[in-house]
Amino acid sequence: MDIKFNEAGKTLEIKDGLRKNVFLIKFLMILNLINSVLNLSDLNSGNFGFIKIIWAILGAISIVILYKFIVKKSSLEKVPIDQIKGLKERIFMGRKKYFLELTNGKNRDLLEVKSESDFKQLKKMLQKNDIQV
Repeated sequence: MDIKFNEAGKTLEIKDGLRKNVFLIKFLMILNLINSVLNLSDLNSGNFGFIKIIWAILGAISIVILYKFIVKKSSLEKVPIDQIKGLKERIFMGRKKYFLELTNGKNRDLLEVKSESDFKQLKKMLQKNDIQV
């Protein structure tokens, strides 16, 4: 677990490489959306076939994923403690996933916290630094 509390800056520093992954996903979804719009741009021809339906579905999926990653997710590596609302967990496909709930409504996934002992250790660190969990 590579999560540290910075006393000087009052921030929680998380080094898990999530920022690069989220950037890559956003870039690919924007590229996919542009490709979808370009393939659907000649609707005047009148033939709305199977391929056009596939591109419309891919464009809609790209919009949903972009919304999720832009509005609902955060990839901050240095999270100020005044922005942390709480530490939460959810079960997805039989695995527990942990995340920080932020005051702006976004969630910051904690990829490095994989076990219950890591979760308890992080919870203890946050409580020690006056963060409600």
